[in-house]
Amino acid sequence: MAARFHFDLVRGAETICDEDGVEVGSLSIAIEQAELTIEELRDTGELADGEGWTLVIRDQIGTELHRLPV
Repeated sequence: MAARFHFDLVRGAETICDEDGVEVGSLSIAIEQAELTIEELRDTGELADGEGWTLVIRDQIGTELHRLPV
């Protein structure tokens, strides 16, 4: 059964919230998609290393499930 996951970017007190999220089959798939997205953003230059961002994966009620350094 698919679940909705949201991917927020956090740096210090600044948060860019993902209001829409995506539906995937599991948290492990959500983490995999997040890692691919981070890699794509770095490859295109839209995201530079060392900017201090963290990608926070949360469920539809807002519970933090996983963090990935960006």
